[in-house]
Parts: sequence; structure tokens; C-alpha cells
Amino acid sequence: MRAEPAAGLLTIKERHGTVRRDGRWTLPRRLALRTAWCEVLLDLTSAVHSTPELVIELRVSGGDVELVLAPGMVVDANELSVRHGTLAISGDTGGKAPERLRIRLTGRMRHGRLGVRWQAPQP
Repeated sequence: MRAEPAAGLLTIKERHGTVRRDGRWTLPRRLALRTAWCEVLLDLTSAVHSTPELVIELRVSGGDVELVLAPGMVVDANELSVRHGTLAISGDTGGKAPERLRIRLTGRMRHGRLGVRWQAPQP
């Protein structure tokens, strides 16, 4: 996995591999995911955020992307184009917690699956 930090932007590039971000990590304002035929897990349950919105810009060809969110995180996928793939956003947002982070999905996904689920942060 190659990650390139820039001012408020984290770019993750990978081909035919595995990408995993979990535990306590700092979220940028924008995350660019550039993968091809990869398994991607982005666990945001314990991630630290300093802004009320995270934009995840996808350019994904094949493979699976799984987002694991904490209660109070909201997903907006209206700007995401999915072709020959599946978008699976769980209907259970993990409770009645007030909104603390909006995640905006943009870009495109081809020949893959994007799954979003909620779970409580691990202690």
C-alpha cells in the first residue's frame, strides 16, 4: 500500500493487494482511494477527525471496499457512480447518536462491492 499525505488529503494507491486502516488513526479532510482488484477495509470507529465532514473520493476497479463506522457517522453516496458492482449500506446506523461526522462518497466504482456497516468503537 502506498499512501501519499498532502495538505488535508490522503491518497491510498494499491493494485492486487490488501489495504487496511483501523485502530486509532487521524482522518484527513479528503481521502482518495485509488485501487484495482484489492480488498480494502477502512475502520473509522476509533479514527480521530477534526472536521465535521470526510470526503472519500473513489476510483476503484474491482475488489471489495468495506467501511466500518461508529454510531453518529452518516454516509452520503449520492455523488458515487457504481457500474457493474454492488453498493450495500446497512440500514442500521447503530443507534440514535447525534451526527458527529458526515462521510461523502464521490467518484466511481467498477466491478466491485462497496459495503458500509456500523459498530460501536472498541475500547
